[in-house]
Amino acid sequence: MAKVLISYYFRRGENYVNVSIKSLKLGNTEVVAAKTKALLPEAYVFRFDTTIEYSKSHMT
Repeated sequence: MAKVLISYYFRRGENYVNVSIKSLKLGNTEVVAAKTKALLPEAYVFRFDTTIEYSKSHMT
């Protein structure tokens, strides 16, 4: 069976949600990666991190 890798990048803090900006503990992409992992339990998950943290403000 083929191996599956779920890789994603995300930013916490302010995100665009349903036509407004809200502060989130989990970024939108992180939520999608978790849902994908639930559908593919044998998949590997890899999160990309930045070396310099982005601003918490979505508009910056």
